[in-house]
Amino acid sequence: MESFEFFEYSPTYRQMMILQALSENISIQSEIALRAGIVPSLVNKYLKTFLEKGLVEKDKSRYKLTNDGLVELNYLRLAYLSEISELYKSIELKFQDLFLKLTGKRDIAIYGAGVVGRMIERLITSRSSFNVVSFIDDNKEKIGTRIEGIPVLPLNSVLHVDAVIIASFKNAEVMSKKALDSGLRNVYSVQFVDSKLRLIWRG
Repeated sequence: MESFEFFEYSPTYRQMMILQALSENISIQSEIALRAGIVPSLVNKYLKTFLEKGLVEKDKSRYKLTNDGLVELNYLRLAYLSEISELYKSIELKFQDLFLKLTGKRDIAIYGAGVVGRMIERLITSRSSFNVVSFIDDNKEKIGTRIEGIPVLPLNSVLHVDAVIIASFKNAEVMSKKALDSGLRNVYSVQFVDSKLRLIWRG
């Protein structure tokens, strides 16, 4: 979860990661702290609590999981995966319209090679049934580059795609018109409606 900006470590998650580190025979506090997303000084507090609960035992200067500690770790792992599953279901509902509108359309181009475009690419390619074949952009500095191996092309390129998604909230109207005027069809813009991401057909 280190690369996710909107998800912070909870105390329960930290407990799981510390117990996981101990199960892997990691005893260096700086390494344990890195796993748990805390400063090394806080590791001692967690270890003291685990010791009091009988989840770990101290062997000289090393802490080891007890059988109760392993049971607790497995419980935390299961709880973590259960919550991830619930989160996935919630996400599926929020993006349902997007995937339904793209049903039967495999090769996709994204118009806009900025932050929004990259996020949409990550979202779409989470489904194996979709393939982002190119980004389109008007910025000459971006044209000719690649994003995640995907080429960034100018709007006047000859494209063989099933749909084009406008990756902009601010300039969706202007970009949609430019895409349609250039001869592209099955052009969609993105818009949030009641917190759900929807595709709006432009032509």
